[in-house]
Amino acid sequence: MSERKPKEKNNGKKEKDSLKEELGFTEDSIMDEDEVIDDDFIESVDDEDNPEFINEVKKFEDEHKNAKVISVFQKIGSPKYKKVSDIKKDNLADEYKKLMLLLDEHNIIVHFHNDYPVSEKYRFITEEIFKEAIEEDKKNKNAHISFIYEDFHPEMDDDDEDDDY
Repeated sequence: MSERKPKEKNNGKKEKDSLKEELGFTEDSIMDEDEVIDDDFIESVDDEDNPEFINEVKKFEDEHKNAKVISVFQKIGSPKYKKVSDIKKDNLADEYKKLMLLLDEHNIIVHFHNDYPVSEKYRFITEEIFKEAIEEDKKNKNAHISFIYEDFHPEMDDDDEDDDY
């Protein structure tokens, strides 16, 4: 029979410290379990207990509970349109312009932070944006709905590269 040695109390701490050192962490780059709770976290939880906040949430829910949800395509009148592959290159810019004007008439805005071919913009609107569900707001006819290409395709966002120093 082999003899078991009693575990030392600091053995777990030594293992943690060894692992931290192995991974290249410094004392400044990590927090112990007791440091995780900070004031910002506590304040965000307190907001949920705030009666004014709760009233605003209830008000928002009441305003939207009977709202009808429709697609962007339905919102703009279910227009006839061609697939991007069926449009001649010479006509693509005109078809895209018509589409953008139609969206604008219904206060729907599609933003592109970067430059893309017109064919990609047209495809994005007809194949992705048309399917998006939106709330039909008959009370506020002037409300704008915005879509941003890079929100759907974050890999295409060049802004991340600008942040590098």
